[in-house]
Parts: sequence; structure tokens; C-alpha cells
Amino acid sequence: MKTDSLLFRLLAGFTIIIIITVGAVFFFLSQSTSAEFERFQQGIETRRADGLQFQLSNYYLHSGSWEGAQPYIVQMADIYEWRILLTDSEGIVVADSESSLMGQHHEPEEKGLSIRGPFEKLPFGTLYFTPYARAGAEVALLASMVTRIGGLLLWSCLVATAVAVGVAYIISRRTLTPVRELTGAVRRLGSGDLSQRVNVTSGGEIAGLSAAFNTMADDLQKSQQAQKNMIADTAHELRTPLTNIRGYVEAIRDHVIEPDEEAIATLDEESSLLSRLVDGLQDLSLLEAGQVSLERQWEDPSELILQTVNAARAGATAKGVELITAAPEGLPLISIDHHRIGQVLRNLLNNALTHTNRGDTVTMIAAVEGEMLNITVEDTGEGISADDLPHVFERFYRADKSRSRATGGHGLGLTISKGLVEAHGGRMTVESDPGEGSRFSFTIPIHTGTTSPTDEP
Repeated sequence: MKTDSLLFRLLAGFTIIIIITVGAVFFFLSQSTSAEFERFQQGIETRRADGLQFQLSNYYLHSGSWEGAQPYIVQMADIYEWRILLTDSEGIVVADSESSLMGQHHEPEEKGLSIRGPFEKLPFGTLYFTPYARAGAEVALLASMVTRIGGLLLWSCLVATAVAVGVAYIISRRTLTPVRELTGAVRRLGSGDLSQRVNVTSGGEIAGLSAAFNTMADDLQKSQQAQKNMIADTAHELRTPLTNIRGYVEAIRDHVIEPDEEAIATLDEESSLLSRLVDGLQDLSLLEAGQVSLERQWEDPSELILQTVNAARAGATAKGVELITAAPEGLPLISIDHHRIGQVLRNLLNNALTHTNRGDTVTMIAAVEGEMLNITVEDTGEGISADDLPHVFERFYRADKSRSRATGGHGLGLTISKGLVEAHGGRMTVESDPGEGSRFSFTIPIHTGTTSPTDEP
């Protein structure tokens, strides 16, 4: 096991915590056992002293003096293994278990036990004792019990530590198994295998991390596929005008056709189509990179809508489509890039005219909704199918696959329009019912940019 691995560090951390915890438990249990043993011994000594005090009191009451108490004191000292002194009411030693202080006046620092009768106020004498060593059958038994309890505690702690470390090892391995799987999947993903996914089998942070990895892998795979599709679509879109241009050039070079006005007009149309496609791709790349530049200024949306509708009215009239404007007077000024929003309006209006027929109606509506200006282009044309509706803002997507590039565009207009609206801080939506028409709407924030001219003094 590598010392820098997460498993080793987890196991080492668990082991240290377990050893500290078990050691603390053993220490406190040992201390509490020893303290309890001390209290038990003190209780024994207290009971013995009380019993000896009672017996000496009876002895004095029966004999009337302390004469003959020496042998009894020596005997009790041997039994209890105490040093015992007995003094009379004057403090004179009348009995000494070691016989060294007999007849002397005794004034010890410790307080002794007074010996008196049941109805006597003054004591007959005072009892002093000091244990030599804690011995005896009871003490030996208790000491043996404490030793055995300590041994059992020690073995219990060792076994508990071993079991806890084993359990910690198992838990650590089970916890780190999905982490190792995730690490392997990340490495394979970094090597280019975007099909890597990890199983999310439980809850918690690891499951959340695995789910986030799967989401990231899905996004990367979709992004890679979108990039491949864009390259393929771009190549496909460029191939047709380039092929046409090359065909005309070769035909002119081989004198198959004459470079007359019709041929030159065709070449110009194909070149213009190719130029528009390149410009569209450039706009799209800038929008996706977030680098599109907007030259904002305060504009009257009513005038911009009127200009766009008037520019398209001739084509609509020729097609037999009625153009209607529904923009109330007094719309607030908005801070926009006049050229870019005009481009959005033209794209939406041309898209509506492309998908309408004689007798249909196209309406451009403007209204204030809270802090937003909402502009809608609504038509009564063929509409968009439910299958195509989620994809209308995707690059190079054309709902009607049978349309040519001349009538159906190159499939970038709606994508670019949506990006330009979002660059202004708005959003674009679409609603459509097949056979009943479509409704493209976008919003623009009203109070965005520098101070409005109407707010200046």
C-alpha cells in the first residue's frame, strides 16, 4: 500500500483516532476503577476504626480505667496492620502498639477519634491509627480483582482496536472503490474516450460526483458531436456554391459557355451566397465565444420596426402576403446596437415571408412587459412540426429539407438572431402549430446601458 494513497491516509487517520479513543477509554476506566478501589479501602478502614472506637468505649465503661488496654491494642494492631495509639483524657499515652510512647504526652497533628460514653460530654480518651500497608484478605482480593479487571480492559481495548481498524479498512476500501472507478474513467476520458460513464449505485457526495462526471461526459460528447456536425455542415454548405463557381469557371475556360451577363450574374449570386455564409459563420463564432461587439445607442424601437417592415413590404406584396405593424406610440427608448437588432428583425421577417403563401398575414407586434420590450413576428403560414420545433435555433437546421439555399437560407439566421438577442440581455422563444403559423418573440431590457437621453437634464 502506497503511503501517499488516499486509502493509506484514511486508514492511518482512522487507526490514530481509534487508538486515541480506545486508549482514552482504557485510561478513564482504569482511573475510575482505581478510585473506586481506594474509596472501598477507605470505607473498610473507616468501619474498622468505628468498631474499634465502640469496643474501647465499652472497655472503659466496664473497667472504669484504661488499665490492661495495652494487650488489646497490640492485638488489634497486628490484625489490622495499623500503628495504634490510645491516650487518656489528659493526652497521656496509655496504650501503644509499638510500646515506644507509653506514658508520654501525645499531641499529634492529625485529629483522632474521641472515645466517650453514650451520655458523656467529655471523652475518656482519644484513638489514633495509621495503616502500615493495605493488606489483609479483603485488600488482597480487591487488589487481585483490580489487576484482573485491568488485564481484561487492556485485552478488550486491543481486540476492539484490531476490529475497529479492520472495519475501517473495509469501509475505506468500499468508500474508495467508486473513487478509483471515477479516477480511471477520468483518465480514459482525458485520453479521448468520451463514452466513459460511471455507475451511480448509492447516494451521498460520491454519487453526486459520479453524476456530475456523467453529466460532464455527456456534455463533452454532445459538444464533440456538435463540432463534428458543424464541420460537416459547413463543408456541405460551402461545397455547393464553390462547386457552382468552379463549374462556371471551367465552362468559361473551356469555351463551353460565353462569359456573358447571365454567367457573370450567376457567379455573382453564388459569390454573394458564399460571402453571406462566411459572414454568418464569423458572426456565429463570435457569439459563441462571447466576443461579439455591440455599438449601443438609444433607439426608438417604433422607427426600427417601421424601417424593417417598409423594406420588406415590396417583397411581401409581390408574394401576396399582407404585412401588418402593431406597435403602439410612445414606446420607451432602448439601448441597442441598431445594426444587430435590425439584423434580427430582418431575419425573423424574411423567415416568416419564406414560410407563408399568398393570402397569409405576417404581423410584427411590439409591447412593453414590465422591464422588457417584447417584439413578436407572427405569421399565418405553414407552421413548424412538433419534431422540428426544438431544433429551429440550431445551426444549419432547416425544417423543410426540400428547400434550396436560395429559398430556405443556409440555416444560420435564427441561430445568429437568438445569439444577438441574448448578447443584448434578452431571450428568444418560438411557438408554432402546423398549418396555423408560427410566433417568434424576443425581449430586450428597457433600462440597459448608459443614461437614457430622456433622463439627462
